[in-house]
Amino acid sequence: MRGLKARWDGASPALKAFLLGIVLLGANQGVLLSTFNNYLADSFRLSASGRGFVEFPRELPGFLLIFVTGALASFRMSSWAVITGVLSAVGVAGLGWLSPSVAVMTVWMLFWSMADHLFMPVESCVGLALSKEGGKGRRLGQISGARNLAMIAGAALVWVMAPGGPGGYRWLYLVAGALALASAAAFSRVDAGGDRGGGTRFVFRRSYALFYWLNVLFGARKQIFLTFAPWLLVTKFGLSPAAMAGLILAANGLGVVFRQAFGAAVDRFGERRMFIADGVILLGICAGFALSSDLALLCCLYILDNLMFATRIARTVYLDHIAVDKGDIPASLSLGITLDHAASMTVPALGGLLWTAAGPQAVFAAASVVALAGLGAGLAVPRFPKPGLRADTLGLAEGAARSAD
Repeated sequence: MRGLKARWDGASPALKAFLLGIVLLGANQGVLLSTFNNYLADSFRLSASGRGFVEFPRELPGFLLIFVTGALASFRMSSWAVITGVLSAVGVAGLGWLSPSVAVMTVWMLFWSMADHLFMPVESCVGLALSKEGGKGRRLGQISGARNLAMIAGAALVWVMAPGGPGGYRWLYLVAGALALASAAAFSRVDAGGDRGGGTRFVFRRSYALFYWLNVLFGARKQIFLTFAPWLLVTKFGLSPAAMAGLILAANGLGVVFRQAFGAAVDRFGERRMFIADGVILLGICAGFALSSDLALLCCLYILDNLMFATRIARTVYLDHIAVDKGDIPASLSLGITLDHAASMTVPALGGLLWTAAGPQAVFAAASVVALAGLGAGLAVPRFPKPGLRADTLGLAEGAARSAD
């Protein structure tokens, strides 16, 4: 504890303010992520295919992110962070109090989702700005671990308030909205030396093609497990909001340590090995969900899949290593997220139709194909990535095309 206190005392004011905002926004995310499937089931009685189609508008802000960040390119990253807090507060409060129908709920969901997606490049860029050379994975892991710790608090809040039926979500989401507003206040105090909005509105380089492909694959893989793994647990096994919150609590409790360890492993072993490990582990998770009816095993695999979302740290460090210009990073991260969500927006609807036609086993069998593609992409990552280095195994040509104001 003394060592932790000494590290905190020695941290810069910018890092302290950013971590405080991360904790507040993370608690907000913990509430939403642990209840959203139950909220939809309790409030709107959606079918599996209906649940899949809801993911299209929920992922739309991620697809549009490249345009949003382009419009905000002249603003500092701390301003982006403030915007995320305000948008999340408005969206979450609307979900709880002003959603009499699926159509209206979708409008408020767009606010919340835009906040969620806009914060992704903010967390990565500010994290890189607040890190030292050779310790970027470690810093990103620390920030991600802090967010996980806060998500535990959010999931625990669900346990305490335990919504019983549609009306029970109102007060829970009102508290979550207040946390988001408080995060905006904290982010307004961030003043990082490397804080930049990007300057360049749009960047596309052919030498970044493998980074883009990794994001597409992650979008497909991510959405299968964000949508259909919890949906299987809720609809087939009858897990309650408190039980789902318990899984989120376990995943984020382990994630506090795991993400920091993962970030340190990226610094030590390199991104390539971490991508390969992720592909192998995902194959095992897909096999479990496709073949097993053991609830305990499926819950463990669900937690493991949540932990492996830490590969975002490896993608960010990989981009930092191959970036021809460090000013490319914010716009490139945003383009990566847009490509991620191009997959995220189509996979749930297709998965819902596949579920209806052939059952959940078919959905997770299809996910194994994505896992194999991810493993192949990991093998294509150079052992020592550097700016302009070509991924020959994918036939990706070196070169660049750039559009900027």
